Amino acid sequence: MTRRQRLEVVVRWLGIAAAVGMLIVLVMGATVTDTGSAQGCLRSWPLCRGQFIPEFAVSTFIELSHRAVTGVEGILIVLLAVGALVLYGRERPVQVLTPLMVGSLLLQAGMGAAAVMWPQQPVVLALHFGISLIALASATLTALYVGWPRTMRGLQTVRRGLQVGTWGFLVYLYLLIYTGAYIRHAGAGAACLSWPVCGISAPGAAWSAVAANFVHRGAAALAVLFALGLAVGYRRLQPVRTDLFDGGLFLVAALLAQAAAGAFLVATRLGLFGELLHAALSGVAFTTAAYLCLRVALGQWRTVQVRQPTPTPATPPIPV
Repeated sequence: MTRRQRLEVVVRWLGIAAAVGMLIVLVMGATVTDTGSAQGCLRSWPLCRGQFIPEFAVSTFIELSHRAVTGVEGILIVLLAVGALVLYGRERPVQVLTPLMVGSLLLQAGMGAAAVMWPQQPVVLALHFGISLIALASATLTALYVGWPRTMRGLQTVRRGLQVGTWGFLVYLYLLIYTGAYIRHAGAGAACLSWPVCGISAPGAAWSAVAANFVHRGAAALAVLFALGLAVGYRRLQPVRTDLFDGGLFLVAALLAQAAAGAFLVATRLGLFGELLHAALSGVAFTTAAYLCLRVALGQWRTVQVRQPTPTPATPPIPV
């Protein structure tokens, strides 16, 4: 095994660890929010209660564990970025994904520190979850690209309509998940006691909270229909782009699982397990949509990058 091959193996495992670790960070961040442990370390950051190892308390343990896992994840992300640049630094996907991966992690950590040190509005706290989604997706896509590079090359280009639809769905899904995070941070999730429609509202619930839940659920149903439309479009590319069709089916399954988790969340009156399951499936669905965007872009980038040279006109024979 050559030195490059050994490095490829190391980077592949780094990618797997970084992707799994980022999902853990996302779920642990939701745990901090849902258990009210954001002030487990008071207004102290990066130390906890001004100490490296503070006195034990459940909220303190949850918040400190989240910080510790985020710190380890930061090291993995930096190592993965360096390995990806060393191996494939000249390739455009790596040039895009690595700064996005590192930058989103730093932004996520900065927003987490700001949330601890200064009171934040729900709109900002929801954005923190949105940045976590980007960090998870970029880490996962980087891991897939450097771990299995042969599956990312030689892809057939996709027609313009499907390209726009795929990227448009990613934006739509991001906004949908953001509204769900906003509802959670604003404490409006308990306004509706029934599912899928908000036929039973909690006593004293504000109409705005009920309306926010209703709009979010309606938008989630449209997302499933949108994903089904993409899967049908990908089906027409068979057998050339089986990767897109399989990814489209997985996306539909992830969205249906997320909807089921939402129903379970309502049925359990916003129980912790339901909250964490819903957050984790949000990350899976968003990452799947981002993966489809990458696969679509790879076919387009290949078309742009691999161009046939302009033929040189033949020199006419010299008359004898």
